[in-house]
Amino acid sequence: MKLTPMLRNESGVALPMAMIVLVALTTLMVAFAVLSQTEPVIAHNQLRVTQARAHAEAGFERAVWALSQGVIAPGTNASLAAPLPVPTPAPYDGSIFVANGNTGGYVVSVTSPDPVDSPNARQITSTGWTPTNAVTDSRTKAHRRIQATVERLPAFAFETPCALCVKGDLGVGGNALVDGTTDTSCGNKKGSITSGRTDVSGSASIKGSDGNTTENQEGSDYLQNQPADLFKGITLDAGNFKVLRELAKKNGTYFGPGYPDGTAAGSPSYTGSVTFNSSNKVKNGIVFIDTLSGTDIPTAPASQNPADFASLSINGNPFVSGAFEGWIIVNGSLSISGNMAINGLVYAVNDLTYNGTGTGEIRGLAISQNVRDTTATAISSDDTSTTGNSRIRFNCANLTPPAGAPIGFALVPGTYRELSD
Repeated sequence: MKLTPMLRNESGVALPMAMIVLVALTTLMVAFAVLSQTEPVIAHNQLRVTQARAHAEAGFERAVWALSQGVIAPGTNASLAAPLPVPTPAPYDGSIFVANGNTGGYVVSVTSPDPVDSPNARQITSTGWTPTNAVTDSRTKAHRRIQATVERLPAFAFETPCALCVKGDLGVGGNALVDGTTDTSCGNKKGSITSGRTDVSGSASIKGSDGNTTENQEGSDYLQNQPADLFKGITLDAGNFKVLRELAKKNGTYFGPGYPDGTAAGSPSYTGSVTFNSSNKVKNGIVFIDTLSGTDIPTAPASQNPADFASLSINGNPFVSGAFEGWIIVNGSLSISGNMAINGLVYAVNDLTYNGTGTGEIRGLAISQNVRDTTATAISSDDTSTTGNSRIRFNCANLTPPAGAPIGFALVPGTYRELSD
């Protein structure tokens, strides 16, 4: 009789297999039991982190509100004045925990990161805590810290000291008029202020809010040879340009690389030279004429490339609505000639030439930064017309930012980040 080898005998295998499966199931059950105990802890931690982040954002928004109110409604309780007070008052100095509901609160600080080159920029750092930041509180805590830069456009109506502001030389001739007396609702203004020489010739007139009717008085109607720092509050910086570019693109009034240059409808070729006239009219809003490269012009002459400067010419019948309403920003030089009304801001990074005729005028503010300062800003009348003249009359209401532009402080794109400890 043949015997079955012992190694091939499977009798009794069910019991060991059952024990192995039972051990595996027990292990899984223990793991699930442990997980069920830690899951609520993880969920609570996640909740605290989320709450802390929400509190940090609340602190950030509180600071933006305070800064904006300091511009829109100066003196409002708990607002932050412009320029930022030194030292920064509580609770915006990072010294006070501000409770925000019953789940926690925040600590927030506001600083001026670059008061010289970007006087209208503020850096906000906000740390949110839940349930509190008190070291004596034994409860489990969570915190999150966020930081970003916010900036506002210059409050041109209130911060400008003049109807025509020129960082360089100015020539006013013919029958031209520069008048800072027409609207004093946002403060008394000089007719013109220059960092260089001011030459008044012909029958030209410069008027300042000096309490008398005598024109062209240096010191009261106009100031010349003033320090360049006087213009900082009404100078658009890189952050402002970034915001204005995007707003002009949304408005369909941006002229720069990849956009029409005004010489051919829909042409993607940009030459840096743009003309607005009866054949190429522009609509209201923020109009931005950019450099050939689409980058800002350096302030140092040695770093500048004059061939990159934009050049805008406005003549004839150039506006869709008849009279323009908005801001015209030229990253280069601007020349205006003819009979037209511009209600708002005219801002040239380099030279401004205005040769008006008829009843046309600029009702708002004109600024010439003369970044290269090779040609004096010229405001003169058209001597070929007996009724022709150039007029610049200061107007507060016309300097309100056009629709879509922030009145208070707004986030500078690309600056928002979460900080680690």
